[in-house]
Amino acid sequence: MKTQVLAGVNVLDFSWALVGSITTKQLGDHGANVVKIETSKRVDLARTDRQVAISKSNNLDDKPWFTHLNTSKYSFALNLKNPRSREVIHRLIEWADVVMENFTPGTMQKLGLDYESMKSIKPDIIMASGSVYGQTGPMAQEWGVDGTGNALSGRLYLTGWPDRGPVVPTSVPYGDVVLPMIIASAIVAALDFRRRTGKGQYIDASMFEVITHQTSPAIMDWTVNKNLQTRSGNRIPNAAPHGVFPCKGEDRWVAITILTEAEWQAFCDLLGNPPWSKEERFSSLSARKANEDELETLISEWTTDYTPHEIMERLQAAGVPAGAVQNAEDLMEHDPQLKKRGFLTAIEHPVLGTFGHPTPPYKLLKNKAAVRTSPCLGEHTHFVCNRFLGMSDEEFVELEQAGVFGAGRGLCVKQMVFPINGKGLRKLNFGTENREVA
Repeated sequence: MKTQVLAGVNVLDFSWALVGSITTKQLGDHGANVVKIETSKRVDLARTDRQVAISKSNNLDDKPWFTHLNTSKYSFALNLKNPRSREVIHRLIEWADVVMENFTPGTMQKLGLDYESMKSIKPDIIMASGSVYGQTGPMAQEWGVDGTGNALSGRLYLTGWPDRGPVVPTSVPYGDVVLPMIIASAIVAALDFRRRTGKGQYIDASMFEVITHQTSPAIMDWTVNKNLQTRSGNRIPNAAPHGVFPCKGEDRWVAITILTEAEWQAFCDLLGNPPWSKEERFSSLSARKANEDELETLISEWTTDYTPHEIMERLQAAGVPAGAVQNAEDLMEHDPQLKKRGFLTAIEHPVLGTFGHPTPPYKLLKNKAAVRTSPCLGEHTHFVCNRFLGMSDEEFVELEQAGVFGAGRGLCVKQMVFPINGKGLRKLNFGTENREVA
């Protein structure tokens, strides 16, 4: 941990959905101390997302999706409705370098935890807010998800086929997974700014806007030419062929892109220069675009005789961009690139057992990420109070008795026994740490 690039950076995480969780995951995987504030009353969305048979509806600690989004964090169970929770939050803010939240704008202010309030406690605090529409503007406090931002951005309008309606992505949301990388970068920049100037920073990040950035070519085309681009399937203006083609096997495909005449000639040479490749209708990019239906049909007749990887290897060797369309089995069982780069690292989860977990998609070769398993709900409440906040055991017990700490419900939460005023024993849920108390 001490050798990682963000070792010593303290992060207070109020996230409960993808944007904030993925942002702080990036920080935690590279050494930051990330304390995730949780409650059993309103749990993180991912704690309820059952995806494997071992996950149960009555257990908040056995969800693989939560583990994916929340590695390398400490879970701190806190009852925010208890007035005395403010004592603990105040100390957590003093401890933190960075605060991350992704509630609907205005929520943190209602809780008295907006940037101005935190700055009054710690003037150089860095706070980042991720939301669908951003913290300002007429839609700022509107409820939304990735799909609503996607629709408004114009990205959805451009996705699909010309003769059909827009297609909503079913696998990976556009904003939820892109914005966190940008927020994490902004946080690192803010940390450097604070190091140089002693000043904090507020980061306002919008999913709507990050998706809109992805439509830049269409925006530029409209701004300059007043041309309104629409859905074009797999085709783009400056390449032909550009698409996916059927291959040998069930539901197997290969993607092929030809941008230059040199690539086109190399492609034709690989095919043995069939007669159709020399016809006038395919002699230039503009000609191929005008006859793209026929071109794709002829290419499909060739690709169906080979597997996707056979075509990819042959075309790549000839200097023609091509890629096999892979599924999850291909990625996890057969892909040599991911295996060589250590895409998966083994983590040991107290409920789910040991399994492979993706490493960050960027590599700091001298200070590699160290991915730890996700926490059970409230697992580290006592640890954080004692180790990070310097709270005595007696003070912790007093606050626990006052109902300040939201009890964890997970299977991995253990009990510890404390004497209470010398008049007996009390069992408290403190997590999985083994710590003797005098």
